[in-house]
Parts: sequence; C-alpha cells; structure tokens
Amino acid sequence: MVRASDRSELKRAVLTAPLWMQSTKGSSRQIAETVGVSQSFVARTWRELTEPDRSVEAVRALLGERHMVLVGFAVGTAGSCLVLNPVRAARVRFAAGLSIISKRRVRGILAADLLRSAPSASGAGNPDRELWDLLASNGHRLDEAIVLVSGDFAVPPGLDPAVRVPDAWLWQKLVAALDMLPEVPTGEHLADLEWRMRRWYHGGRTPFSWTVDRKHTTSAEARLMDAAEPWTVLAEDVLAAIRQGLVDGTFSGESEISLGKLSRLLGAPVRDVRSAIRALTEDGLVTAARSDSVVVRIPTLDDVTETYMARRALGAIVVRAASRWSPEARVRVLKHLEELEDSVRRNDVARAHHLDMDFQIALFESSGLNRIPAIMETLTKQAFMHFAVLGARYTFSPKKILEQNTAIFEAIDAADLRAATMSWQAKMEDGLSYLAQHIKAMDQQRSAEQQTPRNRR
Repeated sequence: MVRASDRSELKRAVLTAPLWMQSTKGSSRQIAETVGVSQSFVARTWRELTEPDRSVEAVRALLGERHMVLVGFAVGTAGSCLVLNPVRAARVRFAAGLSIISKRRVRGILAADLLRSAPSASGAGNPDRELWDLLASNGHRLDEAIVLVSGDFAVPPGLDPAVRVPDAWLWQKLVAALDMLPEVPTGEHLADLEWRMRRWYHGGRTPFSWTVDRKHTTSAEARLMDAAEPWTVLAEDVLAAIRQGLVDGTFSGESEISLGKLSRLLGAPVRDVRSAIRALTEDGLVTAARSDSVVVRIPTLDDVTETYMARRALGAIVVRAASRWSPEARVRVLKHLEELEDSVRRNDVARAHHLDMDFQIALFESSGLNRIPAIMETLTKQAFMHFAVLGARYTFSPKKILEQNTAIFEAIDAADLRAATMSWQAKMEDGLSYLAQHIKAMDQQRSAEQQTPRNRR
C-alpha cells in the first residue's frame, strides 16, 4: 500500500516532470514512463486539478468578463506570481481558449511553485521587486492588470491581487482558469516561458522573473488595430498560430491545416478565417490547398533564393533612405537592437530570431518610404515562415545576428551609405547561404527516405 506522503511525492514528480524531463511534449505516456507510474495515475493527477475551487472560480469569472493575456511571471522562495493584462482591443472579437499544448505548458509553469521550498531554490535575487521593475521597464501598466499570487509573494503598495493562494497545491488548480486565455498570442508567450523555466530548473532554481518584451506597440500593429475589416487583424493571428504550430510540431510542412481547426484554435468564424487566409495567400505566406484547408509548403532552394535576392535589392534602397530617420524612429530601431543584445547575453535563440524580425521591420518603417517598407515586411515574414518550417533545424547564431544588425545600425547612424548597403547585403547573403545548406540537407534526407522502401522490396 502506497503511503499518502509517497503518493504526494509522485504527484509532485508528475506535475514538475515537464520542467526536467528530456522530452518537451509532456504527454501522459511520456510522463508516466519517465516518472515510473501508470498513465492512469498521470491522468488522475491532472483531473484533480479541475476539481471545483473557490479561487479558481473567481479567476474564471474575471477572465469571462475581460480578455486578458499573460505578460509576467515570477517564482521565488516566498511564492509565485502571474500577471495578466488586457489584450489589445482589435483582438477581443476573436477570443479563444488555449490549445492542448499550451495547457500542458501552463501546468508545467505552475508546477514551479511546488519546487520553491526545495533547498536548491534559495539563492541571490529578489523576484518580487525584479518582476515589478521588469514590467515597468517593458511598458506594462498594472492599473487594469489581474495579479495572481501564491504564498507570501510581495506586491507593490496599493496593488491588490485578484487571488492570493496560500498553498502550492491549490496554485496548480489555476490551470482550470488560465485555459480561458486566448491562444494567440498567449501560446507563443508560453512557449518562450516554458523554455526559460526548463533552464531555470537545470540552472539551480534560483529566484526567477519573466515578462513579455513589448514596451511599444509597433506601427505595424497600430495599422492593424485601426483596420476596419476584422480579417486584417485575424490574418496576423492566423499567421502567428501557424508559425507556432510548425515550431511545436502541431502542424508540419506540406500537411493540410483545416480552416475549421484554425477557427476553433482562434475562436473566429470560418468565414473570417477564410478571408484572412486569402490575404496570407496573396502575400505568398501560405497556399490554399482546397476551399476548406491551407498548406505551408516546404521551401525550395529557388523559393528562398528569390525571397532573399528581393530583400537584398530592396533593402539596399531602404537602408540608404533610413539614413534620414527621425530621432523617434532611430530610438525604436535602437530599442530592438538593445533587446537583441540582451537575448544574446542569455543565449535565447528563439527570442533573438523574433527580435531580428522586429529590428528589420522597424528599420524598414524608419526609412520614411511609402511603398517599399510594406513589400519588405511581407518578404521578411515569408523568410520567417521558411524558418518555422525548418523548425529546430534553424538555429542561426544570435551572436552573428547581433553583429550584423549592429553593423547596419552604426553605418546608418554615421550616414555611411556604402557601409550600410554592404552590411545589409552581407546579412542577406549569410542568411541565404545558411538556409540553402539546410534545404539541401532536407532534400537529401527525403530522397534517402523515399529510396529506403524501394530497397526493402
């Protein structure tokens, strides 16, 4: 007969497994095999988190009234904290709950609270103060925030948490409320946070703070927020959901993605998803397979060569025009460069790639040109969709990205048009060379896989 204390430790192992196990998928079968329990034990442990609780119901009621997204998280020896802020207005029409993969990530992140009292959790740093400083520095206001805390996690004077959970096990039950958060953009934020939490676990479990690095709304987002047609906004959400699905393995290159699945994922009517897909298809970001599905093609060498050569030529015009940027535009570009430098310091490969795209788009918009920036933005999104299809294979050095972008920025800042143009062209050539290597490797692998069945006959 298993003692209650042993059963409690097994439950702790089940819930915290996504933080330490080798696999990142976190299915019940994988966790059961890793922990050494049955799948039914894992399922029962998860099911217990959905049992009714007053605190959970209070949070669900709040999220039912307001559309919120995750912007901050911290864990220390005293407790944990989650900070939710209102979603931007244009997205509230497309509220949808989290996907299965994102729910699993929420469970793993909440489980960090079960480890905070472990001896190795003690260390330098004050996550209470650090979290609030990070939120302020990234432009996240707290006047409309929903703040959830566990234990004795400290909050600023005058800030009343929506819920304070005294027990680490009750904290786990918040998964039943947080699954109401919209998949886009929360899913992408959870993927980033989960990766950091895994590093947190293996790095000694010292006090930890995280925030979404979004201080200013980009002009591209501002244009979307002002758009009259709902599918204009939804197109960006569909694109983000497909990219994240490719990275997660939910979707794969060349496989059909039904509009119904995207509709359920985003909580949007199929007719609006279809309009959004039509816009993405016209930009060459996806391919309509049938009237009810879409496909992300695996890029060929010709595809990426065409994209990068167009970016190389048009970008040369943009960087020359950017030498006349306004002080405000220069600050926006520099901000992305500084955030990129921070991600390089932390060796955050995924974040560095996102910041590289932000840096490029800010650079295009700083040029003051009317037509080319929009074309360049579409071409850049095409390139980043190629990266998503490659998935884990795409790990271009963040340090190299920083060197490239720093050289471009400094040349533009010095009004050295020749150096700025050459730096941009070198960046495009390096990117094309890197992608070409991986595409050739993928082609060789597919060719070998196709020949293997024939050899077996």
